[in-house]
Amino acid sequence: MPLPQPAAVQSSCNGTLHTEGYTDSRGYFTFEMTGARNSLGSQGSETPSLSGNLPACELQADLPGFISEKVDLAGASDSAGVIRTSTIVVHPATRAPGAMISATSAAAPGSAQKNFRKGCEQAQKGQWEAARESFEKAVHTYPKYAQAWLYLGQVRMQQGQFDAARQSFQESLAADPKSVEPYTALADLALREKHWQELADTTDHILQLDPVGRPQYWYLNSAANYELKKVDKAEKSALQGLRVDVRQAIPKMQYLLAAILTLKHDYRGAADHIRSYLRLAPHAPDAAVAQQQLQQLEKLSGAAE
Repeated sequence: MPLPQPAAVQSSCNGTLHTEGYTDSRGYFTFEMTGARNSLGSQGSETPSLSGNLPACELQADLPGFISEKVDLAGASDSAGVIRTSTIVVHPATRAPGAMISATSAAAPGSAQKNFRKGCEQAQKGQWEAARESFEKAVHTYPKYAQAWLYLGQVRMQQGQFDAARQSFQESLAADPKSVEPYTALADLALREKHWQELADTTDHILQLDPVGRPQYWYLNSAANYELKKVDKAEKSALQGLRVDVRQAIPKMQYLLAAILTLKHDYRGAADHIRSYLRLAPHAPDAAVAQQQLQQLEKLSGAAE
């Protein structure tokens, strides 16, 4: 069935989740992977063979009201550095209130929806200025268009207009206070700018709206509280994140919990979680550092005993 709205396409590489871009109105996407030379794309239902080398990465979709399957990118690009992925399949699911599709966006008049779809197609092509103008027309026609405000904010982020982007996300929330997507965008902004209290508060809202479907925000909530020296709260969030992350898609949760337990002088527990991290992400960029830390923790654990 057609997507009810464009979906965010996220990469998960060694446990780090990142929104790479958005589909157009038909579900097609293409983008350059952040921090890599490989250009990724999807076309219809083709399932190509992959060759070459790529870090341990997966792709998934993020769409309110749906649960996404994951596409493994192990293998990698062709000689030109291009990957044509298999189709990402999403399944309808009734979850928390924050996972529901915005009713205010669904009620947008036809002219506003037309500008919204046009903006999505322009953004998918990297035509940021044109996309911004289209989304601005959509929200001017229909000020309660929560999804258009959200995407306008994403475009403004691409253009480096972070204050304007934050304002757009807040307008999206004002139009639909029960939507989780503007909060996730605000969390991305807070993380980018290292505004730890804002990140902690924003992820608190996300987890109230959707405590099960987005384990990465338990990780970010824990990390924010860790930076704020709120160790007990950081530990509680990390432990809940591990319970929710049934697929163990966020190995960094183990590493963060190890750091928290080290502060609490629980060296044995910290060592156990670093071992879990190395088991889940043996090729992570910081694996060698984690191995050294594990050796130190084992010494400290033995000395404590």
